[in-house]
Amino acid sequence: MDSLSITALAFQLLASIHDLSGYPSPKFLPEIHQVPLAEIQQRFCKGPCRVQAYYQPGEGVYIDQAFDLASSEYARSILLHELVHHVQRVSGKFQAIPSECDRWYAAEREAYDIQNQYLEEMHDGHRINVNAWRARCDD
Repeated sequence: MDSLSITALAFQLLASIHDLSGYPSPKFLPEIHQVPLAEIQQRFCKGPCRVQAYYQPGEGVYIDQAFDLASSEYARSILLHELVHHVQRVSGKFQAIPSECDRWYAAEREAYDIQNQYLEEMHDGHRINVNAWRARCDD
């Protein structure tokens, strides 16, 4: 996807986030970097892992370039998930939670909830089951 198309898609997804969650639309859009999966995993996991996209405050969203954002609602939902992290950060919603682990867990649960709502609205059968998750980090 060219940068103009991905920017238009990101604004559409931010509108969906607003409709699904009530978050206000942020004043700025984070940069969106479509890069090889191996680059994302090396950068954010230091090696192979399950991460396919990542929001890095101050840098933007990194997403696997293999995703077909033009025609796959599931791929779009992954970008939406990372954009949820952007609006969470801009709004400061979870900043008052003292534990970094609890803050991360709350933000992830909400982002997956919004992603699942989006997938349901788009009549896509994919869902992420976060109810089985347990926080696995120590502060």
